[in-house]
Amino acid sequence: MHSRISKRTVLAVTVLAATVASLLAASTGSARPAGAATAAKAYPPSPLKYILGGLKGLTLQQREARLYDLAKQEGGTLEWYTSMSALIAPAVRRGFEAKYPGIKINLYRASSEPILQRVYAEARANVAGCDVVESNGTELTFLQHKKDVIIPYRQSPYSLQIPKAFRFDTFTAARVEAFVVAWNTNVISNPPRTFEDLAKPEFKGKIAIESSDDDWFAAMYQYLQTTKKMKTAALDNLMKAIFSNAKAVSGHTTGAQLLAAGQFGVFVTAHAQSVEQLQAQKAPVTFGPPFVEPVIMRPQGVGICYRLRHKATALLFYDYLLSQEGQEILLKNGVEPARIGFEDQSLKGTKQVLMNIRPIVSNWKKWSDKFDALIALTGK
Repeated sequence: MHSRISKRTVLAVTVLAATVASLLAASTGSARPAGAATAAKAYPPSPLKYILGGLKGLTLQQREARLYDLAKQEGGTLEWYTSMSALIAPAVRRGFEAKYPGIKINLYRASSEPILQRVYAEARANVAGCDVVESNGTELTFLQHKKDVIIPYRQSPYSLQIPKAFRFDTFTAARVEAFVVAWNTNVISNPPRTFEDLAKPEFKGKIAIESSDDDWFAAMYQYLQTTKKMKTAALDNLMKAIFSNAKAVSGHTTGAQLLAAGQFGVFVTAHAQSVEQLQAQKAPVTFGPPFVEPVIMRPQGVGICYRLRHKATALLFYDYLLSQEGQEILLKNGVEPARIGFEDQSLKGTKQVLMNIRPIVSNWKKWSDKFDALIALTGK
């Protein structure tokens, strides 16, 4: 099973089929496929409307105090589903619970696939479960198109410190995932300097690509096509050569650990935070300098689920995660925060390309099919 959404589970197939069908019916490649052309299915009324009405005109301090008071009245509990790593999510939970005594977070932490499945299954069964979901922006965009899974919400005052490109109808980026080309310094004495170097014969069998990175592939392909002006035939041949040199691995954390163990020399789609965490443990891994550019940046978002039980608590946590305090916790734990001015210094000076999720999702079948065909060329 190579495609992150389209082939990994029956449930994910259902999500993808329904979503892509609506997107293709709209026949739009615009930056906002969920616009007027797809408005036949409207969002249900927001369950947050009453509480939000009571927050109008309040200062930040008054808003926080009101939400905290209401959160305690709700029972002092939050159901948080997140794909943050096990090294990061508990630190966020501890920070929140320390700031708001009496509020406890029930944490469900998993990779993005189980998160997608669980949130979608709860919505289809119309049962309360998730209050707040935090996962990768591509999958949250799929859920956004379902209209009745994540509440349209853009009113957090802290979202104003998040770049506009990271603000979506139903979620806001709290962090950014940086895709980097990383290598084991004990295995690779002459690391690649460009993405094109990965196609060279000397890297045959020495590189790895995570088998679910359809969206990374789409972003990289479009960059090479538009910015570097590569012709389609030449670009397709380049990708075939790179993937033919590669092994497929499942999971970015697993891939980074295998890289550190020397199971292969170069991890083409490594997550910078995973590499940095291994570096802190003195593992022989790096992603530069020199850097293989571009570094693909994907927003990782936070949204509020429709069938939530703890409305004020969800809003309080949403604010906290986007606030300076919440963003500092992410940064201290090796995560690239989305907030302006909180950039990861290890990526300073690199050519960074923001993944434009909306058109990638609107053309998902095209990118998924191309990626699957290339993954089939890899060694296992």
